Amino acid sequence: MKNGRPTIKQIAEKTGVSIGTVHRAIYGKEGVGEETRKRILAEVEKMNFQIDAAASSLKRKAINIAVVLPKAKGEDQYYFRGIWKGIKEAAAELEKYKFHFIYIESEYRMDKIALELQTLYDTMLDDINGLITISDTSETNEWIARFYKQGVITVLISSYGRSENYFCSIKVDHKKAGKLAAEFLKTAIHKKEGRILVLTGNASLFSNQNYAGGFLEEIKNLGVENELLTIDGFGREDIEGRMRQLLKEEQIAAVFCCNARNTYVLCQLAEELKIRDVLLMGTDVFLELQPYFESDILTVCIYQSNKEQGKRAVEVLYQYLSTGSRNQGQEFVPIGLVMKGNYEYYIN
Repeated sequence: MKNGRPTIKQIAEKTGVSIGTVHRAIYGKEGVGEETRKRILAEVEKMNFQIDAAASSLKRKAINIAVVLPKAKGEDQYYFRGIWKGIKEAAAELEKYKFHFIYIESEYRMDKIALELQTLYDTMLDDINGLITISDTSETNEWIARFYKQGVITVLISSYGRSENYFCSIKVDHKKAGKLAAEFLKTAIHKKEGRILVLTGNASLFSNQNYAGGFLEEIKNLGVENELLTIDGFGREDIEGRMRQLLKEEQIAAVFCCNARNTYVLCQLAEELKIRDVLLMGTDVFLELQPYFESDILTVCIYQSNKEQGKRAVEVLYQYLSTGSRNQGQEFVPIGLVMKGNYEYYIN
């Protein structure tokens, strides 16, 4: 071993193949059978072979990666700010390896991001090697399939598209997140009288469906006897009027919000109406929630590791495009409960 490190030649000798075959397997090139590739990569891992990314980058052309996500502004800023931050911090480390990131900070909401993907497909398909985006509707899934069929390596964030149409999907297990919220709520309200309101978000988004569904299923399994009332809607325009009426006129024990924008609207309404005896449970942790944690208006939030999702998406795409690493499939990020005592460690 040169300097105590394994070489491609030694890996070839161990696996009984040519040096060229080892090189193609490591760097994800064509011409290697899947079984042979697996055997070589297993030996690579066993021998702790380290690819010289800097030297490798000198031998290749620049790799272009498009990032298509809603712009972190208005009601989209609460969730997507963290994702964009994670992506840009991780991407900054890769520019020296000839990885060029094209940031498309869309004016469309996540339920309309298919329109942005269509424009990208029509104008830049031949210029990109990889794509990081979000797919949470049937329309968006169709465009993801088109990119995938054209050989664009696609990594999804917070998405629930068909498994055959992407390379890797980084996300929260929303069923488990909903069940975690239900478990906390059952303990926190402890036979308190009143309705439980569930702000389910946008019914057309698969993530909101899974999240609210997991909560509602588990709250029933746990034997909570409070009447459940679901409120559909995505943001201030959809929910403010109904929520204002319910909070003023009904006996409410607790409210659970399945997305960031509804969480912020609810906190503002609770402050305005001087509501302090209702347990408010939100989703995501962002700077604008700080005063509501501090004033005890907001009891707890489900943390979805949005910054970590962005960072991991870049890492997975880099590993494949530079080394051929094939961590294909789904990766679930950690979820957690954030309260007044620990929110400062999670704010994006």
